[in-house]
Amino acid sequence: MKLNPLLRKGIAEAMGVMVFVTSIVATSMNPTFKNFALAGTLTLMILLTATISGGHLNPAVSFFFYARREINLSTLLTYWIAQLAGGALGTYLGLSLTGSTIKPMNTSTVSQSGALIGEVLATTVLILIIVRLATTKREAIIPFAVGIWVLAASTFTVTGAQANPAVTFGLMVRDGFTQDNLMLVLAQFIGALLALVYIVVLDGSAKKKKVKK
Repeated sequence: MKLNPLLRKGIAEAMGVMVFVTSIVATSMNPTFKNFALAGTLTLMILLTATISGGHLNPAVSFFFYARREINLSTLLTYWIAQLAGGALGTYLGLSLTGSTIKPMNTSTVSQSGALIGEVLATTVLILIIVRLATTKREAIIPFAVGIWVLAASTFTVTGAQANPAVTFGLMVRDGFTQDNLMLVLAQFIGALLALVYIVVLDGSAKKKKVKK
């Protein structure tokens, strides 16, 4: 069956995000290995989708590449719709696998500013890793580097280093669209913008690519 190329990319993005979010939700069965499970799942999903859609699996990453004019607006919107749908589906699939419920993030012992700073940091570094490896012709190790960063950052951020609006959206579908969660999404896009500023202003070796149709 021959699919429209953009539809094919969207399906790949939705599938990758869905499986990733499923792992986040379903690891409530075995929280001891939660960080390893989600980092490993993300690595594998990027490997599976990289040659189809570029393996963004993250609206903030797609926004960064749109701002860099490496993807066009129709691709950006297709990716966003697919990624958010994947996040929502992943939440319900994870709940179905475990019969569990998602507990809202507990920030009672940590300031909201701490949660926001953690998301900005996690997202900024995530995108910088992707771009630096891509521009230095080391694309093959991007999935593993991203997995390692997610594993590391999830241990020192109160949010578990979501660093991904699609993940946050998936959790909001169950927990509600609260102001705190919406602020996390804002922090993630701020992280993408900071990464863009770094690349444009400080990283002279990063070159723009042509817009992909």
